[in-house]
Amino acid sequence: MDFAALIYRRQVFLDGQWWLPFSAQFAHFNTVHALANLAGAILLWSLFRPWIRWQEQALAMAGGMLGVALVVVWDAHCDYYAGASGALHGWAAGGAVLMAIRNFRKSRTAMWIGLTLLVAVVLKLLVELDPPTTQALWGFPVYSPAHMAGAFGGLVGAALIGMLAYHGRHKHSQEG
Repeated sequence: MDFAALIYRRQVFLDGQWWLPFSAQFAHFNTVHALANLAGAILLWSLFRPWIRWQEQALAMAGGMLGVALVVVWDAHCDYYAGASGALHGWAAGGAVLMAIRNFRKSRTAMWIGLTLLVAVVLKLLVELDPPTTQALWGFPVYSPAHMAGAFGGLVGAALIGMLAYHGRHKHSQEG
C-alpha cells in the first residue's frame, strides 16, 4: 500500500480528495514516527483498559481525529500532515478526564492517575507553544496545532460520553 497517498496535502485536498484529513492520521513519515505513535497507543490502551470501556476510549480518540482533521483543513498554513499523534492527544486527554471523573468515589488511585495524565498533557501542549523547543526535543518539526486540536476533540468526546451517561441515568430514574 502506498501510504504516501494517504498524507494530507492541502492542494490535493482542495482538488477534491476530501478524505485526506482523516486518512493522513493513519500514515506516517517514517518508521520511527509510526513506532512512536504505536508505543503511545499501547501505553494509553494499557493505562485505560481497566478503567474505561473500549467504546468510550474509541470515542475520545475519534474526537481527537475530528479535531485534527478540522485544524489541518482550517489552517491555511498547514501544507501537509501525517501521523496519529494528534488523535492520541485526544485519546489521552479525553481518557484522563473520564478516568478521573468515573473513579472519583471508586478509586482515588485511578482518579489521581487520570488527573496526573491530564496535567501532563496540558504541560506538554504548553511546551509545544515554543516551536524551537519542540523541534529540539523531538529532532523534527511538530505540527502542534494538531496536538492541541486533538486534545480538545478528545475532551469534547469525553463530554459527549458524560452527557450520554447522565441522560441515560436521568431517563432510567424517571422510568423507575
